[in-house]
Amino acid sequence: MIALSSAYKEALIGIEIDGKKAFKSMDANCKHSENLLLNIDKSLDEIGKTIQENDTYSVVVGPGSFTGLRIGIALVKGLLAGSKDEKKIISLTTFDLMAYSYITNNDAAEDFYCVINALSGLFYVCKYDKNGKKLEDERVIDGETLSSLQGVKVSLSEENVTEITVHPTCEELLSLSKLKAEKGEFIKESELLPLYLRKSQAEMNLKD
Repeated sequence: MIALSSAYKEALIGIEIDGKKAFKSMDANCKHSENLLLNIDKSLDEIGKTIQENDTYSVVVGPGSFTGLRIGIALVKGLLAGSKDEKKIISLTTFDLMAYSYITNNDAAEDFYCVINALSGLFYVCKYDKNGKKLEDERVIDGETLSSLQGVKVSLSEENVTEITVHPTCEELLSLSKLKAEKGEFIKESELLPLYLRKSQAEMNLKD
């Protein structure tokens, strides 16, 4: 399996093929479009494996950086197109990864909200129970509505929107992807689409 996230500033790569694992994270200054595939290749070299030996791709589809999401999804689709064998695909949301990271590193005793800064005074939110089950659909809310939400709120450490933050790791990305695979939660390539939730600033400016 090759699992990757380019949904926010830090890109994550987690690989496991035939029991051999490799992990790479790229900091906020990384240009994902230039370095994501390069670091996948380097990671495969480290464990003596090739892209052809991989049978499953897992990718975070959002919400997050519009450009980052397009890069990650386009990369996976490109790798699928270049493969002679049929591959399995897993789609994760940024919220799924945040929730998994929170539960893994904390004693989650109640329902909680995952929160992402959507800019322009807006926020993406999604509610989960203490076991990581999604309770509501992802949505966009304003700051006043965010303040009115009762209960635990969790955000990414790089955004620091709430008092409680998480910093998902490559290992957590791979572990969550493997859990999804074990449950058979695969999708078709045609279903591999970015989860935007709102229009980009460029699209809103175009409308104006």
